[in-house]
Amino acid sequence: MAHGRGWLSVPVLGIGLGALIAGAACAAPMVGLDGFIGELAASWRPHIALGVLICAAMALAARFRLLAGLLVALAVTLGADVIRTELASAQAEARNGMQDGGAAVRVVFFNILIFNDDVGRFIAWIEDRDPDVVVMTEMSPRHVERMAGAMAGYPFQVLEPRGHSFGMVFYSRWPISGEVVAELAGSTPPASSPIMVTAGVETPAGTLRVTGLHVFPPITLRRFTRRNEQLAIAGGILAQLDGPKLVVGGFNATPWSAGLRAFVSDNDLTGVNTRATWPVWLGFAGIPIDHALTSRDLRILSIEIGPDIGSDHRPVLIDVAPAGPHDAQEIP
Repeated sequence: MAHGRGWLSVPVLGIGLGALIAGAACAAPMVGLDGFIGELAASWRPHIALGVLICAAMALAARFRLLAGLLVALAVTLGADVIRTELASAQAEARNGMQDGGAAVRVVFFNILIFNDDVGRFIAWIEDRDPDVVVMTEMSPRHVERMAGAMAGYPFQVLEPRGHSFGMVFYSRWPISGEVVAELAGSTPPASSPIMVTAGVETPAGTLRVTGLHVFPPITLRRFTRRNEQLAIAGGILAQLDGPKLVVGGFNATPWSAGLRAFVSDNDLTGVNTRATWPVWLGFAGIPIDHALTSRDLRILSIEIGPDIGSDHRPVLIDVAPAGPHDAQEIP
């Protein structure tokens, strides 16, 4: 032990080395090392970046200068990517956006939670926010039955509830045409596979292709692999759709996920959400795994993350409209 570092130097060194390992795992997807551990770490990139910076200060105070320098470099790298992602987010687009005469369409996506029996708060929130289209996942037949009266004002419906966590429903004020329900099975057993629901919503501004998506959470290596496979299958279906597209869903991936970034890039989408949606009990310190992505011929006018209304997820509300001629832009 170097002279002058004191008795705290050993635990500080251990904490600093642990932070270095965690930060390196978090940064791995940024250099093409897209693996299960990196995915989990990247899900918490802002949190890890802050933690690494705090550990850098501790290492510097304990005179581990080399370690402190490495931690600072890592924190800056992670932090820069968080800032870059924020600049390309739905929130940034909404702040900078202008409506150019096209009629706005308001869409809500909500993961209601399969075991949630408290639908009253969601119904009250829907009545207050007054969306045109509601897409919900983790919908069971019980949920559909309990909400039937409240959703009677949405006469155009696609109801695909399930007894497991991947049922989905659409409620729309406007006529629906060409709905497609596709299983994202691949190597997933069909009995428990997620579904993808796409419907053409005939809005006053024209047909809007709304897609609801809910894929596996990457909580094990197998589920991580299957989630990426499910996103690839969904991308193949999206590629066959023409016209303006809005893809809402529980992606079980944050904006720092290599899998989500590939999905967005491959399908020429924009507008990842950077505000926490899960778990609700962590508040703003949670992670954003629910998104509303748009094709580039749409403009995001506003996006709102809803309150705690009975699920472990918060709802996502988004207003979109056709993009004007000067709205086309490349997202950095």
